[in-house]
Amino acid sequence: MKTGDRIRLTTYVMGHVSGTEDFTIEEFRFCLGIFTEGQSRKNGMFTPLCDLYEDGPDSEDGYTPHMGPYRSNQVPIFMNLPRDKP
Repeated sequence: MKTGDRIRLTTYVMGHVSGTEDFTIEEFRFCLGIFTEGQSRKNGMFTPLCDLYEDGPDSEDGYTPHMGPYRSNQVPIFMNLPRDKP
């Protein structure tokens, strides 16, 4: 992914799907991600792409002695959209 790519996230209200929302990937403090709303941008509340991954059917726990525990085979909770053409 790179700056300018678009993604679609599913939105939830009280645990139920309420729709979808499209976002454009941005760079903030050398990290790729999204601002979920206008107020988030003002407050600096940035959501990095790494927070948009969850456990999938093949996810499992792992451990590396010098790094600690980790989760493998996580899947993105967003859908890639085609890039806008100028």
